[in-house]
Amino acid sequence: MAWHKKPKTNLTKLRLLRTFIQFIMFLLLNLTFFLIGATWLVLPINMPRSIFSSSEGAFFLLQRMLTMAIIPLIPLAAFFLLGALFGRLFCAWACPFGLFQDLIGYLTSWIRKYEPTQETNLNLRQIGEFIVIATALVSTFIGINVAIGEKAAAQTAFDVFFDQPWAVLSPSTFLFTAIPLLFWWGGIENFIIWEKFVHIDVIFWLRLSVFIIALIIIIYIPRGWCRWFCPVGIIMGHLGTHSLLGVGRNISKCTHCGLCEDVCPMGVRILSHPAEKVRSPQCTNCLDCVAVCPDDAMEIKFL
Repeated sequence: MAWHKKPKTNLTKLRLLRTFIQFIMFLLLNLTFFLIGATWLVLPINMPRSIFSSSEGAFFLLQRMLTMAIIPLIPLAAFFLLGALFGRLFCAWACPFGLFQDLIGYLTSWIRKYEPTQETNLNLRQIGEFIVIATALVSTFIGINVAIGEKAAAQTAFDVFFDQPWAVLSPSTFLFTAIPLLFWWGGIENFIIWEKFVHIDVIFWLRLSVFIIALIIIIYIPRGWCRWFCPVGIIMGHLGTHSLLGVGRNISKCTHCGLCEDVCPMGVRILSHPAEKVRSPQCTNCLDCVAVCPDDAMEIKFL
């Protein structure tokens, strides 16, 4: 079936709306940067807390509470409550690192993109699942040492990984914390004067390497970090398969044209899922499939 002009226009309008909402959310989550006080929020997004932010991603708070030997009820509530209601909606509409990935996608739209097979998508998600499990175990181990009075020994052993093990390597930490702090403390000369730049510690170079790898993945594979490596996406993906909000197909209208699958930024094979609701851990409820369907077969589902 030909690419209809109206669905293409609908898709463009939806993506502009989503980008606008993402940008507004980014501003709201970083009000402190603009010297405006704000309530501290905990949301299932890939966003570290910093001196600039008025919020903290649930997975980052989860690590910090576990390493402090505190039961992480607040981040768990954010995950389970919002995940059960909305699935991965926050990944598409509110996550600052999701906005970054979308912007990179728009800016590099002239570069040929690659769509991995479903088997590859599922296999690489295991890396993200490993990150979640390993981070939880390491954070819990540190918390146990803190609880039994061995905090000093744990700090010595884990060094910069003591407070939030995964935050050290997360590309979102580098983007939203490390880079702004370099400008804040040292000015742009840290980036243009080589003698100063090379004296930044090894952790910075490790973070930079992970960030560059993530950037390359994002350029060639839409939302590549979201698909496979983001711990928040992995957790919310499992919860999202049973969320109240989702998208489904009206069988009587669907012609199996495949446009919904072509535009899906997460590579979900929508037509292979039950018509009543897409039950994929990759689905972020971005609604691109709803906007592009020429026969209005894709619908927002609740319950």
